[in-house]
Amino acid sequence: MRSIKEFLLNIPIAGEAWGQLRSRQLHKDYEKRRERYHELAAGRGLKYTLYKTTELAKDRLYKRGYVPREKKLGEIHTFAFIPRHPLSPSLIPDLHDLGPTTVFDYLEKGVSWGQLSNDDGRLRLQMNNVALDEFRKANATNPIDWVMIYGNGAEVDRNFIETIQSEFGVPVVVLCLDDKQSWEGKKIGNQYSGQVSLAALPDLSWTSSLLTCEWYLCEGGIPIHMPQGFDYRVFYPRGNVLKDIEVSFVGGGYGFRKSVIGYLRKHKMNVQTFGYGWSGNSWIKDQVEIFSRSRINLGMSGIGYSEWLSNIKGRDFEITGTGGGVYLTSFNPDLAKFFEVGKEIICYRSRDELLELIRYYLQHDDEARQISKLGRIRCLREHRFIHRYLCLLRILGIVSNEQKT
Repeated sequence: MRSIKEFLLNIPIAGEAWGQLRSRQLHKDYEKRRERYHELAAGRGLKYTLYKTTELAKDRLYKRGYVPREKKLGEIHTFAFIPRHPLSPSLIPDLHDLGPTTVFDYLEKGVSWGQLSNDDGRLRLQMNNVALDEFRKANATNPIDWVMIYGNGAEVDRNFIETIQSEFGVPVVVLCLDDKQSWEGKKIGNQYSGQVSLAALPDLSWTSSLLTCEWYLCEGGIPIHMPQGFDYRVFYPRGNVLKDIEVSFVGGGYGFRKSVIGYLRKHKMNVQTFGYGWSGNSWIKDQVEIFSRSRINLGMSGIGYSEWLSNIKGRDFEITGTGGGVYLTSFNPDLAKFFEVGKEIICYRSRDELLELIRYYLQHDDEARQISKLGRIRCLREHRFIHRYLCLLRILGIVSNEQKT
């Protein structure tokens, strides 16, 4: 039975009012955090550059006595603290291309993110101690070269990172893909559920947001700005499929997204939605088939209830890497650093522009196909996960600058 809140939010006027309220609160909190860190960074003379990150990382490793062992592809032993749930990015396959990979997945231990986020921190510590035991066993068999973590303060205990660094000296990298909206979070034991409690510890903090590099620096961290990548083994064009979907959107139906789709349908656009939260639809087994069947794949870079507070998304690389229908998403200056807008992807800055671009590219299939083709070429050349990993490992001194995929 639906709650009263769910019932009210399905009434268009009530849903719009609620969305606007949540958007204002999100922007207020974000702007307060942004301005605080900007003032701190300016006062301390902190500025993010890749060169500075490289120097900071090498200096930290040197001071704790770590001497990197240069390895070739196929030889690098990774310890991956990565929960494999349906919405996780495809991080693990390309780790196997680096070499032996030991994966710790707390979901396989019967622990859920919901349990960790609603605990007092004891379950997190217990689960991380199990991860430490598995690290020690793997390291005794074949020395581990680096640790790759995808998680936040609800999942990763500070003690786990600190123990690996102090006992073994092994470099630790932590990845977060949503720093802008999950920086603090709630208090769980002696840590916040977001990234702030971990920010100072990793030898590299991999963030998809250029702005939040400043936040990491202020907390004593060593940030590196890179978007996520894609798994080319999964995301590739499906042959012999009909282009029977004019416009598709794959993703949850929450926040401002329903309003955008409603706007398009109001203007007689035939948009098909796939994901939890959409009326009559649930998550699909083969997203790539949808990407391939669609003439236009729609993206939205907004966060939660904010349509214009943007973040790089996994779909930016998964859809483009698939090379099916052309990818059309809202403009994000961070994303524009990794694609040539108008040539490899298409971007809109308003709902009216979105509508006009859809109408145009539905009438100009040849142009749309060429953009899709060039986007896939760019992804294969630069945006696989192994490209990200090699960048990290070069900074850490584990692979040489000459090492290629």
